Amino acid sequence: LMGVRLEVTGGDPIKFDERAIINAEFSSLSPHDSNARATDYGMELKIWGKMLFSLGGQESDSTLNVSKWSRLPSEDALCYRSAKLDVIAAGNVVRQFELPHAFVMDYTEELDDETGVGTFYLHMKQKKDQTRQVKLEGGFAGE
Repeated sequence: LMGVRLEVTGGDPIKFDERAIINAEFSSLSPHDSNARATDYGMELKIWGKMLFSLGGQESDSTLNVSKWSRLPSEDALCYRSAKLDVIAAGNVVRQFELPHAFVMDYTEELDDETGVGTFYLHMKQKKDQTRQVKLEGGFAGE
């Protein structure tokens, strides 16, 4: 069984663990009209999850904090944050993606009154001129 955790630092706390994250996708993108290795390739993370509302508990509401982050204009330095995604298998971090200058491309929440379940989708990209700063690690022993 595999689990995924996301932590975004550099502003209001944003932290999702295996209970919340349903699916995650990492992409390295080159322009589709490129016939050679492009210099302007991009890196992105897409996260799908369940909304676990915090009703006055210890944890802050990470989906609310993502929503606030997604509304920040480019003039605000806090629109860029550090996002770290850990993939956990058998208690070990088997893959780690870090986008140190991530910004929100797209954020949506769907709330279903019939099932009583809310879901969210977060699409983050690394700032284009900082693409080389993206870290991809794997094969960690133990946590």
